[in-house]
Amino acid sequence: MKKDLSTYPGVVVDTGVWIEYFLETTLGQKFKEKIVEGRISIYISETVVSEIFYVLCRRKGYQEAKKKIDMVLGGAEVIEGREIQMIAGNYKCERAISLSDCFTLAASKNTGFPALFKEEEEIRQEINKKAFDVELFFLEDI
Repeated sequence: MKKDLSTYPGVVVDTGVWIEYFLETTLGQKFKEKIVEGRISIYISETVVSEIFYVLCRRKGYQEAKKKIDMVLGGAEVIEGREIQMIAGNYKCERAISLSDCFTLAASKNTGFPALFKEEEEIRQEINKKAFDVELFFLEDI
């Protein structure tokens, strides 16, 4: 039986989840209620910081993207460093997923906290081929 995400003291959050949150979608509201207001510590890879920024910049402009990134950085701990780079590179070597997703998984492996993704077909396909070596949740399922 899969654990409940709320039983963990921390979670590594991927870009898609943040975009849902900042676009104020139903899924974003779920993240806000269950994670942000649930007082679960939030971790993020430095690559995801960049990805959130450019996605929001394209949609909402530079100033809005900067404001939102400042919010992320004020509430999440950024996980970075050579070890994360090597773990992410190994995931990318073995898996057909985006480099940013690999960094989320690497941060998850490094911290021991589960990774939270918005459901993506490429992640689902990789899970079906072989389970990841970290606990992984989809926002749609929490």
